[in-house]
Amino acid sequence: MNMTRLKLSRSARLGAMIALAASAILVPVGVAQTPVSGTGDGPHPVHIHTGTCAELGDVVFPLTDIAPHGDDAERTGAESAHAVKISETIVDAPLQDIIDGGHAINVHMSAEDIGTYIACGDIGGVVVTDEGGRTELIIGLGELNDSGHTGVAWLGADGDQTEVSVTLVEPDDMQ
Repeated sequence: MNMTRLKLSRSARLGAMIALAASAILVPVGVAQTPVSGTGDGPHPVHIHTGTCAELGDVVFPLTDIAPHGDDAERTGAESAHAVKISETIVDAPLQDIIDGGHAINVHMSAEDIGTYIACGDIGGVVVTDEGGRTELIIGLGELNDSGHTGVAWLGADGDQTEVSVTLVEPDDMQ
């Protein structure tokens, strides 16, 4: 029964993340470097950096690259449904330490074009506690460099570790 509750809770979080990603498309962030020439299919490297999106510092936690979610799976439902790309990683640091440390999640165009940032979000906001007593935080990832990429990140406390799930909406999927 606990497993079912966790699965339902996780599904609700992912649904909320995707809804937030859709709304983020309507409100892009304006931190610019060099305009992005192509959207890139990924995978997209993603990291937790020190600092903020306005002034990124060093990488402190590399995350799993963002890649198509369920790429090998058979699609169901409306063919017009927008695909998402996802990264899921467990970080060896407590959630509160990540929040208190002044960090941002930054998404790069590709490993080859690591210097081009396509989406970023400062880690902060409202920390909530779910029914099971677990604390979590959801942040938005705003578009950078006219990339068209937006998304959300969910961070969940798990003792001395933090689960991090980053979802990215590709601009080509939104047309």
